[in-house]
Amino acid sequence: MMARAAITLCSAALFCLGAPAGAWGPLGHRAVGAVADSLLAPTARAQVAELLADDRDRDGRPSGRTTLAEVSLWADEIRGTAADQPTWHFDNMPVCGAITPPRLAALRRTSPPDIPWCPDQQCAGGQFDLLVAQLADRRVPTARRRDALKWIVHLAGDLHQPLHAADFAQGGNLVHVQFAGYPSRTPWSLHAAWDIRLVASAMHIAAGQPPPPSALRRLIARARKVPETVREAPVGEWLAESNWLAREVAFDYPGFSCDRAPEGAAIVTLSMDYQRRALRVVTERLALAGARLATVLNRAMAEP
Repeated sequence: MMARAAITLCSAALFCLGAPAGAWGPLGHRAVGAVADSLLAPTARAQVAELLADDRDRDGRPSGRTTLAEVSLWADEIRGTAADQPTWHFDNMPVCGAITPPRLAALRRTSPPDIPWCPDQQCAGGQFDLLVAQLADRRVPTARRRDALKWIVHLAGDLHQPLHAADFAQGGNLVHVQFAGYPSRTPWSLHAAWDIRLVASAMHIAAGQPPPPSALRRLIARARKVPETVREAPVGEWLAESNWLAREVAFDYPGFSCDRAPEGAAIVTLSMDYQRRALRVVTERLALAGARLATVLNRAMAEP
C-alpha cells in the first residue's frame, strides 16, 4: 500500500475521521460548492459574482446561476455537447501495482507530466492546474475564465471522490453491490453507491433531495477546521489521498482481488461496518474538497 500516501491522508483526514454520474452526484457537488461559497475571501467573492453575472447553460441561454454551488453541475450538464471533456472527470490511477507516491511525484515533475494513465494531460489531475492558471490570468477573455471557474468547481469534487482516482473495474462501475441492513435488494454499482447513496446517507436524506441547511452547516464547520497546510496541498496529493482511500476503503469488500476481474452476475454485500467507514470518508472528503476549492479560488482571484 501507499505508505507515504497514508501519512498524507492522516494529515488531511484524522481531524475529521476522529470526530455512472459525475463524482458525488448533484448532491455532493452542490455541497462542495456551498462549502467553498462560505469560505471565499471578499476579493474572490466579488470576482465570482462578476464572472457568473452572465452565466450560460449548456444551450447558451442565461442560466441565472450566481453561486459556486449552482454552477457545480455544469461540467456534467454539458455531457454530449461540443464543450464536453469526458476524460477530465477522473484519473485512472492504478489500484493494483506499485505506483508509489515518490514515483507519482517524479512523473508529475516532468514537463509535460509523463503520467501513463493521463496521456496529454487529458484527465482531472492533468487539467486542474491549467484551468486555475487560465482563471487567474486577467488577459483571458471573460467567457473562457468563466468556463475555467466552472470546471475547477466541478473537478475539485471529482478529485476528492476515491473512485475517481482508481482504475479497477472502471472505477467500481463494474462492481455490483447491495447494502446490508436495507430492505431493498436492487443492486447499485459501487461507483454509484459512492457518488449518490452514501452521500445522501451522510446527509441523512433520501437520494435526489437538495443538501439540507443543517448538513451544510456541519460540513462548513468541519471545513473551517482544516489546517492551512492541508488546505494548500497540491492536486497531486489530493489524488494520492483519493487513490489510497479507494484501495483501503472503497475496494475493501469481501472477495476483492487484484488478480480477478469482478464477475458480471456477482453482487457484493456492503456490511454495516463498511458503510460506517465509507460515511466517515464521504463526510471528510466533501468538507476537504470545499475547503481546498475555496483556497484555490482565493489565491487565483486575489488582487494582482
